[in-house]
Amino acid sequence: MEKHSKNHLLQMLDPAKVLHNTREYVALKFLFTKSIPGHGDIFEEVSESELQPGDILLFPMDRSNDIVSRILFKHAAVYCGDGEVIHFQGTESQQSPGVITKEGLVKMKKERGQYQVYRKKDGVVLNDFRHRVRTAMNSEAKYDPYTNNCIHFALYLLGLQEFYSNLVRIQDEGDNSCSDTAARGRPIRDGGQAQQEPPPVDVGSGQGAEKPLAE
Repeated sequence: MEKHSKNHLLQMLDPAKVLHNTREYVALKFLFTKSIPGHGDIFEEVSESELQPGDILLFPMDRSNDIVSRILFKHAAVYCGDGEVIHFQGTESQQSPGVITKEGLVKMKKERGQYQVYRKKDGVVLNDFRHRVRTAMNSEAKYDPYTNNCIHFALYLLGLQEFYSNLVRIQDEGDNSCSDTAARGRPIRDGGQAQQEPPPVDVGSGQGAEKPLAE
């Protein structure tokens, strides 16, 4: 899966192709400049010893000695506090092409290597962040290396980007009933509300359909 993501990213380095699709551009912009279109330069790198909930962690996708690969290809996770991170990744399964998981940071660092920490300069609203994490943990999502990847997921948790997912079962605080949503493959925004997904656009026309950047 990671090898395929690298190939996709290399293809996307052509600016003429990147501009065809806003979501592809958002992920590339964050990877290379740590800024977000429409928000500007809103991230700063901080020390691993200063971790706070809402910090984005960038792990190398390639643990080889190839310095270029280690710099370019990253997997994003978000620190939740209490030594846990949440992230989204693709799988080889046709039935479950994407998985949202929480796991221990120590374990993830051991498996993926040393990470860089980026923090939103004006901070995050913890209640909103934790609500998005709960919503995500009750959701399913189809991984797409171009338009619905780990970076889109991390930015969604910080309220900066849409993330296309299916809310499966979620129980609101103070409500004993659980309900399913009919939304399928629609972006989940603040409050867990499912929004209509924008219609795809034909690549052949130069508009750039949303097609399957980073893992």
